[in-house]
Amino acid sequence: MKTIVQRGNTDFYSGLLLSAIAIVALFYIRTLAIGTVLDMGPGYFPLGLALILLGMGLVLIVKGLTTAGMPAGVVHLRPLFFILLSFAAFGLLIERAGLAIAILAQVAIAHFASRESTWRVSLITGVILAAMSSIVFVWLLKLPVNVLP
Repeated sequence: MKTIVQRGNTDFYSGLLLSAIAIVALFYIRTLAIGTVLDMGPGYFPLGLALILLGMGLVLIVKGLTTAGMPAGVVHLRPLFFILLSFAAFGLLIERAGLAIAILAQVAIAHFASRESTWRVSLITGVILAAMSSIVFVWLLKLPVNVLP
């Protein structure tokens, strides 16, 4: 007889993650006015996205509990740490140092997430990302972001 609970597969943990993110989003948007379809408030779209995310998470949790799936692998802390640190650095630098330097710093920090990356490839990637982001976001979309300090 097949057991119903198959703990430890990727669907179950992915569903938990999506549900947790949706619950945090619902917590943060609880004070925003929702409005109606014809008169949308600032919380209307985030509420819709959070509910869709929660629904997807619950479906994945049920799927993970009822079917055999791929087992969850080992969590590698080094890439997780450096990628999250690179996002934090980008957020802190974007207003102070400008878009180009923030992107270069983000790529430089993210470089340490992988033992296989080389400085040459990371430098080329950073320069191309900084240039393309500056063209798209500052020049074409006219976002009020400084390219350089």
